[in-house]
Amino acid sequence: MSRSLKSLLIIVALMAAAGLACLGAAGLIGSHVDAGGVLREPFALIAGGSLLIVASAVVAAGYLIWQGLAACFTRKRRFYR
Repeated sequence: MSRSLKSLLIIVALMAAAGLACLGAAGLIGSHVDAGGVLREPFALIAGGSLLIVASAVVAAGYLIWQGLAACFTRKRRFYR
């Protein structure tokens, strides 16, 4: 496994883990309506967690597509003796 692939997998895993942690924290914090009738909910954690999960999926898919295209367009030279 190449060094760049390892680092990319680590980045994707960290982004997905951070996204799941944000969504888990939003679930633990919960939401409530205060005395003034205003909804208090951690919208930033929900949006940030969703964004991190989608970004990690896009990065992984982009890398796979890039590698697939590179494999299709790369000519391999075969030397016969």
